[in-house]
Formats: sequence, C-alpha cells, structure tokens
Amino acid sequence: MITTRPLRHLAEFVVPLRRGLGTSTQPMISVLIIVVTLMGCGNAQVMTTEQEPDGLGSTFSLRFDGADDRVTVPYDTSFPTEVFTATAWIKLVQPAGQAAIIARGEDDNSFNLSWQLYVTRDGTLEVMLEDSSEQNYCYPLNNCAPMGTCTITGDMFVADDAWHHVAVTRGASGVLALYIDGEKRAGCDGTGVPSSNNFQDLSIGCTFGAIGPPPGGIEPPIWFFPGLIDEPAMWNVALSDTQIGDVFSVGINLLSTELVGYWPFDEGTEQAVSDLSQAGNDGFLGETPEVDSADPLWEGTPGIPGIADAS
Repeated sequence: MITTRPLRHLAEFVVPLRRGLGTSTQPMISVLIIVVTLMGCGNAQVMTTEQEPDGLGSTFSLRFDGADDRVTVPYDTSFPTEVFTATAWIKLVQPAGQAAIIARGEDDNSFNLSWQLYVTRDGTLEVMLEDSSEQNYCYPLNNCAPMGTCTITGDMFVADDAWHHVAVTRGASGVLALYIDGEKRAGCDGTGVPSSNNFQDLSIGCTFGAIGPPPGGIEPPIWFFPGLIDEPAMWNVALSDTQIGDVFSVGINLLSTELVGYWPFDEGTEQAVSDLSQAGNDGFLGETPEVDSADPLWEGTPGIPGIADAS
C-alpha cells in the first residue's frame, strides 16, 4: 500500500511530535527501514513536541490569518455530500469566532451548504450540516435545529496551540462521528441530511454563507481560520474507527478510489495546491489563481531535492 504518511508524523506516532523528518510517498516498509537504519547507526534521538530537526523532505503547511485567507478548490461532481469523511491537521489558539477548517459552504443559488468542519469560539471541534430546506444541524451539541441524538465521550477542545488531527465521518444511515488525534470523541445517530443542491467551491480555511439571499448573488466567505492547516483530505465514504486511526498514525492510502481529495500542502511556493487523490481536484491559494490578499502563507522548510517526491 502506498501511503503519504510523512516521517514527521511517524515520529509523532512513536514520540509525540508534529514536525520532523519530512514527507515520503514510498511504501510503508521503506519508511520503517529508514527509521531502523537511523537507530542502527546511533543517530536516533528523542524529539520533543514542536522540534524541527533537519529534514529529508519538505515540512510545509499553510498559515491562515483569520481575516480573509483561504484555499479554493473549484467545484467538482466528485465532492461528497451525504456520505463523507473529512480530515486535517490543525494548530490554533482559541479563535474569536467560528473558524472553518474544510467546508462545502453555501451555494450562490440554492443558499444551501452541505457540510463544514470547524472550531467554535469555545475552541471545540464541531460540524454543521444543512438540508435542502436550509435547516442547520450542529453536532455534537445538537444545538441548532435539533435532529438525532449525540453522545460525547471525550474532550472536544483543540485550540491549545498544538497540532491536532481532526476528522468527521457521516454514513448513509445518518450515523456521524467526530475524532481528535485518531480517537473517537463524539457519535451521533439520525443526523440531518446534507443538501446535494450545492455547486459551491470547496474551501479550506473558511466557508461561504450569508443569512438570507447573498449580497450581489454571491455567497461571501466567512469563518476565517486563524492558524495552521496541513494535509486536509476527504473521502466519499464514512471511514471506520480503525481507518481513522490508521490515517492518523500511518497515513493516507493514495490508491484508495474513495479518496477524492488530499492536499499535502508541501509545495512551499507559488499558488497551486495539488490534489494527490485520483480525483485530481487541484486548488489554489486565495480567492483567485493569481496572487491576492486572501493567500495564506507557506510555513516550513524545504527538503533535499528528490527526497520528498521519491516514489
């Protein structure tokens, strides 16, 4: 299986660490050989959280200013609606308002959003769904239009200025789950059905929406994310608890036909962000493909040429 689990994340799996040795698209066995070789040569060292050792591959992420920054992925029919999984790595302090991570925000014509994963002003992870009647459902607190039942089994707080892996899944039966760092923290049954009448671009670092008809017929960007986002991804299936754990600790299987978006954010320069899934949903920084004020900033260090892209 070809995975994209960066060595920096593998290091975190062994010793808590978010950044580290770089990105490898080699089969996992190669990654293990590299780790064993380092240990065998006496070069292994205990690395603490946020340490940034000399890397083999690029260690970039994107910093969003919380004011207007975003990544835009033009609409494609492959975007999942009722059944989906969305994941990302995030790092932020408690936001002043809602902070969208990845979203299928409101359509300019139907005014319907499908789903959006975000951090609340309280610093907790939440997801909103909206149906074709413009009813909003907010989980796991179920404190918008009530629909279904939820059980919270763990701490939902993520705004502690540390890296966290976050995920949401929703299945065809309406079962929804939220995960933090590979662990299921909340589950809901009988959730609202996301609207399929939505042809809005996918957004990372914001969502789109307005109360009532949008001004000028265009849904404005809102809920800007103030912090770092890395490796957002989405699938057109609801991954299982075990699969979410694997995404967190091992990485993303690029050969999965259900994967319809994976943006590692390792370009480190220019405007384009590449989708490594088979869907090919490439995006760009900011509001337009050209340089503009809504471009988030690349943050990190480049790797040794050829290492990060090895195959």
